[in-house]
Amino acid sequence: MLLVLGLLACASGNRPAALGWSLGGEAHVFITGDRFARDLYRDLTGSGRLADSLGRRARVSVEPRKAHRATVLSANGATPARLTLARFHAAATCGDPGIVTELVLAFPPGGGGGGGHSTPPSHVTVVALLEATFAGAAESSRPLVWTAARELVYQIAQRAERDTRGERLGLLHRPILDPDQAADAGEVVPVGNRWAVGFRATFSPESAADTMLLTGVALTDLGLHEVHWIVRPRRTRLTAGMIPGISTAVRFSVRGSVAGPRGGTFLLVDEFADVSARDSRATAVDPATGRVIAAQPLALRCP
Repeated sequence: MLLVLGLLACASGNRPAALGWSLGGEAHVFITGDRFARDLYRDLTGSGRLADSLGRRARVSVEPRKAHRATVLSANGATPARLTLARFHAAATCGDPGIVTELVLAFPPGGGGGGGHSTPPSHVTVVALLEATFAGAAESSRPLVWTAARELVYQIAQRAERDTRGERLGLLHRPILDPDQAADAGEVVPVGNRWAVGFRATFSPESAADTMLLTGVALTDLGLHEVHWIVRPRRTRLTAGMIPGISTAVRFSVRGSVAGPRGGTFLLVDEFADVSARDSRATAVDPATGRVIAAQPLALRCP
């Protein structure tokens, strides 16, 4: 792996990846945190006075004077990119309490050229690896038909009830396929010859009238012979259908996937917090390890 922006990323909390979106021939990715912003600003300008600059205006833009390269991952594959502009947004202007760094990464001319480069179309979610340069097409896979996908969500929800210790529960409703529905729903995303399954299922305890929410993310084959919990299922007792205000529990939804290094895949998983929108976040997760490689608040919006 090529060490490009990597020292800055590692110095800022071991975050060598960033989430964002594509737009034409470039990607815009965002990293929260004052330390990353200060380190990158110093690297690009030679000055340590970012706070003074942001005190005069809410956004500071800097063009790099030397090459900074990265790899942008999308559902299409991986394509190399170079940093053309860094924007530093003042604290609280993007819906985050700290400084937000926006990196504009340009793709090679001609849509990525040959060699298997796969430039993403506009307006799709991307993950930028700031320490690596490589290229490659996404792994070929076919989605399940609707009936099989819904059955798989149902089976994984039932498996989650068995795999979590506690009071025996009965499924209240058969989940539908909808990544945006807060309960009684799930989604299935192909990962090679296996399937990532996110679910939010409600159950009823035998000894009480309360409703219990089970949510998690599994990687499985169709027969459930090998079930690996990417996010282990969690039980949360609901109050009026909502997670109680004192709880830190979240709901998980799989939004899709992007190509990963060495022919792998990263999953795009959203975490929804009922109690505080600020605690909800979008993440990119390595399904093999469950490690979150990049994250940003779902409420992040930069002017």
